[in-house]
Amino acid sequence: MRPRCSLMLLALVALAAAPVRADDPTSIDLAPKWKKGDTVRYEMLGTQVRERDGKEVRNVSTRTLVVVEVVSAGPDGSVLRWTQGTTTFEDPDQDNEPLAKSINMILKNNDLDLELDEDGDYTGVRNWKALRTSGTKVRDEVLSQMSKAGTPKATIEMARLATDKMLATKETIEATFTRQPMLILKPFGKSYELGTPFEYEDELPNPLGGDPFPAKGVCVVKFDKDKGIAHISFKQTPDPKDVTRYVQKFVEDLAKKTGVPAPDELPEVKVNDATDYVVDVTAGWITSVKHTRVFTIDKVTQTETTTLTRREK
Repeated sequence: MRPRCSLMLLALVALAAAPVRADDPTSIDLAPKWKKGDTVRYEMLGTQVRERDGKEVRNVSTRTLVVVEVVSAGPDGSVLRWTQGTTTFEDPDQDNEPLAKSINMILKNNDLDLELDEDGDYTGVRNWKALRTSGTKVRDEVLSQMSKAGTPKATIEMARLATDKMLATKETIEATFTRQPMLILKPFGKSYELGTPFEYEDELPNPLGGDPFPAKGVCVVKFDKDKGIAHISFKQTPDPKDVTRYVQKFVEDLAKKTGVPAPDELPEVKVNDATDYVVDVTAGWITSVKHTRVFTIDKVTQTETTTLTRREK
């Protein structure tokens, strides 16, 4: 038995020392390969789970069909049209929340034309002005119907004020309505070194509503050359010192604005963000993506998950 073990050991050592094959890629380039008229379909699943002291107090699950069409593509860039179908709630009663219903109806009745440069990097929403005009009209119709159905006036007014802020400017419209569309765009327009994690700078939203937190990101890429499939993961975490500094500023600004003294102790705030992709490199489209964001404020934790999975029909 000893000679056999020795031969096996020598074989393993030789294999480990063997040079990388010349045809093994060391990097992949996810430049767009889209052509005008290309269309893909995704099923989008969304969940929001809120816990207080470890006990679940809210659980929302939704399902939406999404169609993405290449409106134009050329050497100067491309335009992708995001068309969202009816959002179905697992619990039908949750569809009666005025703010959620308004946003879902706006997206159902309006396409998003996403502009990208020649490298595939997102540059903006082309039809943001039309979205603001049409979105306000749709919102007013939804809230009018809910008012007639007996929804309290205070609830209606809160939804109206919230959507007014969302539809106020190009920046607020993009921040509100492109969170899910950006998931299918994020990996493109970049070259990735294989097998070596790389770090990058980013921002994460402040759950208190103040300025976003600076965050450190780490990206890891694995590539199956035979299948032409890339697995890409992004993880982002803010520095606790930055979080404390931003929370302190938010609390102080709020105290000045309201005239109410700031609390002696700052709320404990944590944010974690992770996105996992499966990309068909040959076709140039996302096969699936799962985005998970976890907010914690003191004893309350909210986990938001969005999953997009490509469907043939």
